[in-house]
Amino acid sequence: MRDVKILLVAFLFISASISGCIGKEVISEEVDNENLIIDELIVPDPDKYECMEFEGWDRCWLTYFPENINLSSKSPVIFELHGWAASSFEMRNYTSITSLADDVGAIVVHPEGLAIPNSGAFGENEESWNSGVCCGDAKALDINDSGFLIKLINNITEEYPVDENRIYFTGWSNGCQMSQRMALEASHLIAAVACTSGYLGFTDDSQYSPIPIMEMHGVLDEIAQYTNSGRLTFFEEDARTIEAIQNGAVENLYDWAAFNNCDGPIIDSNEPNAVYSIQRFTSCGNNTEVALFTSFAGGHNLYVNDICDDISYNFVWSCWGTQGTFDTHQIIWDFVSRYSKNESITN
Repeated sequence: MRDVKILLVAFLFISASISGCIGKEVISEEVDNENLIIDELIVPDPDKYECMEFEGWDRCWLTYFPENINLSSKSPVIFELHGWAASSFEMRNYTSITSLADDVGAIVVHPEGLAIPNSGAFGENEESWNSGVCCGDAKALDINDSGFLIKLINNITEEYPVDENRIYFTGWSNGCQMSQRMALEASHLIAAVACTSGYLGFTDDSQYSPIPIMEMHGVLDEIAQYTNSGRLTFFEEDARTIEAIQNGAVENLYDWAAFNNCDGPIIDSNEPNAVYSIQRFTSCGNNTEVALFTSFAGGHNLYVNDICDDISYNFVWSCWGTQGTFDTHQIIWDFVSRYSKNESITN
C-alpha cells in the first residue's frame, strides 16, 4: 500500500509539472551574456499584430523571429518600413526579408503606418508615414511616427534578447523616406540605415550624430524619379514643395555626405557592375560612410517579386521586380551589418 501511495504522489507531481507547461509556446534557455538570463521567452506569433496605444492611436507591428535564433547571444534587429498604401503583411510578402533573417539570425520588425479615413490627404485611408514632405494621412495630420518608432525600438530591446548596438532600419519608398528621417531623429539608437526608392524629406539634424546611410535607387523609377521627384509631387499633395521637386538620388547622396561631414566634394569610391553601381563617400564623421546604389534598369520596385496585384496606384508604374538580377536584401545586409553602435566592424 505504501508503494502505491508513493507512485500516486509521483504521478500527481509529474502531472502538475506537465499541466503547468501546456498552452505556452516558450523558449527556455539560460543566456550567459552580460548576466542576462532568459527563463521563458514567449516568441510572438509572426502572423498576428502586436499593438500599443501611442498618443491616442493604436499603433501596431509584426515581429518575426528567425528559425535559427541563437539565445546564447543577443540578436540584431531589422526594422523594415512599408511604402505608402502597403501594410506590414504586404511589405513582408513583397520583399521576403524573412528568408534573409533566417540566414543571418536577425529579428525582423514590421511596424505599420496609420490609415485614416477623411484625413483630406491624397489617397486617404492608406497606410503611410510622416517622413517630412510626404506622405498621405500621416503627413496631413502630422502624426508623430518618429516618436512611435522610437518607443517601439525601446520596447523591443527591453522585451527580447536584442543587441542594442545592432539596430538597423530599412524600407521602401515612403518607408525609405521614414527610415532616413529616423536616422536624423534617432541616430543614438540606430546603427545604420539602408533603404530603397525614397529620398530624405526631413532636414532637422539638431539631434543627429553621423551613422552609415545607403539609399538604393533605380534609374527608371516611375514614382520617385532618379533625377528628381517630379512624379511624386504630381500625385502627392503634401510633397509639392521646391525641395521635393529639386531632389534626386544623387542630390540625396550629397545631402547625406554633408550631414555626415564626409571629406572632399566628390565621391571617393565607385564599384561598377553590369547591372548596378555603388558610389560612396567612405571618409565621414564617426567612421561612417554614405552610399548610393544605382540600378541601371531598376524601377520603383527594387525587390525581386512583381507586386502589381491589389496595388491601388499601379496605373502610374510598372511594379515589376528585379527578376533576380541582384539580391536587394543581401546588399542591404552586407552594408548595415558592417556597423555596430559600440564599434565599427568595417573591413
